[in-house]
Amino acid sequence: MRRTLLSALLISALASIASAWHDTGHMVVADIARARLKPNVISQIDDLLKVGGDAKTQDMFGAACWADDVRSQRRESGPWHYINYHFRLDGKETDNLPDAENVVVAIARFKKVLGDENATKEDRADALRFILHFVGDVHQPLHAVACDSDEHPNGDKGGNDFQILPPGSLASMNRPPKNLHSLWDMAGGLYQSTPRPLTAEGIASLDKLARHLEKENPADKLSKEIEVSDPEAWAKEGLAIAKESVYNLKPGEAPGSDYMIKCRKICSKRLALAGYRLANLLNEVLGSKSR
Repeated sequence: MRRTLLSALLISALASIASAWHDTGHMVVADIARARLKPNVISQIDDLLKVGGDAKTQDMFGAACWADDVRSQRRESGPWHYINYHFRLDGKETDNLPDAENVVVAIARFKKVLGDENATKEDRADALRFILHFVGDVHQPLHAVACDSDEHPNGDKGGNDFQILPPGSLASMNRPPKNLHSLWDMAGGLYQSTPRPLTAEGIASLDKLARHLEKENPADKLSKEIEVSDPEAWAKEGLAIAKESVYNLKPGEAPGSDYMIKCRKICSKRLALAGYRLANLLNEVLGSKSR
């Protein structure tokens, strides 16, 4: 019984480290991407997603959350959700490097599987589900960094070990954010939880949020950024954002209104970029295939 309890606690801890954007954010990224996919790409995706998964993950929205759903069963996938570019705030040097298995490597790996017509349909379906999720993950700034310090010489696990007080606007939540990672996972309160399997109301809510993010971050004004196709470059953008904007707090401090406004603005753009870039990736890999 004790071993079972410890295992459950460990799985829960790993999940808190690996999760990004929560389900709503990942589904919105998929929604934004789907609106830009070629018709033959949509048909291939819908066909692949009938293979494997479960009732919650056999459409593109739910499939974008699948990689989080299966973390406890596929323990090897944990490091695939992030990449830790290490840095310090005190100006000291750090020689810590990202793990060999990371989100950048994972996107490249599963992009190759998805495009391999000799791979089994099951493997291609899982590769698609991983890609739908990991492209979202790599655009969350705290999935690209580990802030090293004398207290945390091996890094703060993407802000999970950087404790904060809940900001006033989110303090009344059932589970208010108590560290930097959780605050940015919820995009500074940009969205609420969306239950799965999706209902008609849930789909309408996602569509409304997706169209709002597109309006705030129009593709024509981001065309040069959207054209960036290298997942490592996407992650390095997150590193720059983390250094410039995320860690502008002291441990134990509550984010003020200016910080929260900037957090939501940055997250709005990152979610939109993730959707636009995901569409480009899928169109590139599947666009020349008929089925």
